[in-house]
Amino acid sequence: MAFAPLHTERLVLRPFTEADAEDFATRRSDPETAMYQAWRVPYSVDKALALIRESAAHDGPVPGGWYQLDVERRADGRTVGDVAVYLHEHGHTAEVGYTLHPWARRKGYATEATAALIDYLVDTAGVHRIEAATHPDNSRSILVLERLGFLAEGVKREAYWVEDEVSDDAIFGLLAREWRARRNAMRL
Repeated sequence: MAFAPLHTERLVLRPFTEADAEDFATRRSDPETAMYQAWRVPYSVDKALALIRESAAHDGPVPGGWYQLDVERRADGRTVGDVAVYLHEHGHTAEVGYTLHPWARRKGYATEATAALIDYLVDTAGVHRIEAATHPDNSRSILVLERLGFLAEGVKREAYWVEDEVSDDAIFGLLAREWRARRNAMRL
């Protein structure tokens, strides 16, 4: 069954298409965006197309692979960024990530989009645990995770490699029951 787009108050999360490649490459080519990520700039349209095609080969998240979603504003259809999910081989644990255009930051889009993805993972995919990892200095990303209820679980020292550079990796976790309780408390 094909992945159905996820709708929030302001956003639509949908599978990437090849038409998204140029925007995706532009976002990943921004030095500030790439600062704490697993790629170097510039990020080519060819690389973007390869990643989009790899993701499009699946109808949704599949164990053992990453699945990328474009995040666009409902009001005008403009892409604000993307979210990604890696479903572990056993299907009970997922890792999430997000990237926004510089102009789209500090507007709550990352929190809103990731919350919709977590809802999908918990309610539809039956995931038990959601993880996220970031550079310990990436305070904006850490703030998003904290807003969503993720708990800091520690730092893996010199565990994250981008080409020949290594850095620490801050690890965060959220359990499905914690997410449900948080979501229910927010509805009161």
